[in-house]
Amino acid sequence: MKAALPSPAPAWIPALLVLVGTLSLGALSIANTRAMSPTWGQDLAFFTQLVHRASQGGPWASPLLLEPQGFFEMVHTHLILPLVVASYRLLPRQELLLLWQALFACLALWPAFRLGEQVGGLRGGLLSALGLLAFGPFQAVAIADFRPSALFIPGLLGVFAAARQGRSLQAVGWALVANLGRQEGAWLSLLAGGALLLSPWGLPPRQAGEALGRWLLRGLKWRPALALLVFGALALGAWLLLKPQMLFHLNPLNPAPAAVLPPDIAEQRVHWLLRLLRSGGIFGLLAPSPLLAATPIFREMARTGREWGPLTGPAAHYGAFWVPFVAAAGIAGAGRLHRRFGPLAFAVLCALSFPWVSLREGPVALRRLTAQVGPEDRVAADYDVIFDVAAREVLWNVAWLSMTEADRPHGWTAPWPIPLNEVDVLILKESDPLTPVAEGAGWQVVDREDQHLLMRRSAAD
Repeated sequence: MKAALPSPAPAWIPALLVLVGTLSLGALSIANTRAMSPTWGQDLAFFTQLVHRASQGGPWASPLLLEPQGFFEMVHTHLILPLVVASYRLLPRQELLLLWQALFACLALWPAFRLGEQVGGLRGGLLSALGLLAFGPFQAVAIADFRPSALFIPGLLGVFAAARQGRSLQAVGWALVANLGRQEGAWLSLLAGGALLLSPWGLPPRQAGEALGRWLLRGLKWRPALALLVFGALALGAWLLLKPQMLFHLNPLNPAPAAVLPPDIAEQRVHWLLRLLRSGGIFGLLAPSPLLAATPIFREMARTGREWGPLTGPAAHYGAFWVPFVAAAGIAGAGRLHRRFGPLAFAVLCALSFPWVSLREGPVALRRLTAQVGPEDRVAADYDVIFDVAAREVLWNVAWLSMTEADRPHGWTAPWPIPLNEVDVLILKESDPLTPVAEGAGWQVVDREDQHLLMRRSAAD
């Protein structure tokens, strides 16, 4: 007689894991930003400006992005943003966005625990969640400043954890979480549903004399798969109707040609792949349904010329697309390897494969310059400090003020490059090509620090 499965652990255990992960990684992200070393200051500035303006009743837009503006008109729409904006109105601090980011990612510790619990009991659940928390690319997403696409990780992990138990409604609920992060959640839901329809996920015990094909068919999760396909199709249809820029970056009917990689980038990707193969994700080969779902993602990663491997900089958030699939497959595969020792191996390999995120320190002395900028000032700043002056109505990167007509963004109708009289304050390097232009126009150097200048428009202007 088949033994009954043990009751799932109480909800406070995965909730505590989420809380600990959020507070620890959120605190690290806040410390790095206060030390003038965010993951990527340009995008943190963009999101901070967007959220700040929306919380003040202004447009859901930041021209700093140089792309179409508006909640649905932007290239990327994040349905979670209204909740973030509401919270920011109550506590208008950039640190709040960093905590939201950590929560978006660390919510994945809940389904990681539940999936590990299914394959290895309470111990397996704890080790699976801790293994994910110790996985360098996951940590990188959790402190990638503010990128709601981090919700892809809990959303897709939750889909596979729920589907393994045949819980269709719960799987759709987690798919909705992914869709709250960014519009690509619709594509990802369809990929997950298709993989669950084509490959066994959570094979049942094989009966004596049972044919291999019948056994594998019993492992297919038909109901969750169909529910996800219906949800994904409806979500995709809604996005296509509501969002003009839905196919701005990803158009399956007109894919971009594969990039020719320079030797150094190709070598970096080989090193990245070797690290991944010696992580806990290698166990995913024993439970490959999530990897099958991620095949189009891996193909796009291989074809693109944009770098996605580094754990800092603008590429750090790309892990949100592939980490949930690798983690789901790795956890389930580790359980198939051995119920007791598989999750332990998963956790250890995840912890040792990639470097962990850590405290960093940037040009802290420049905060003396940013402290002199008033909340109503119209500002242009460089990459080193732009995030630290972002909560305002008018914000530009100084690079936009010295570009040429040939650099005009696609669809841009306003004056270009941005006229110098659009701002009141400049924070830029002494060596910046805009510096002599501003001096020639009568701008005054108010202060200087660490080869940077704080300049203001002359009173006559």
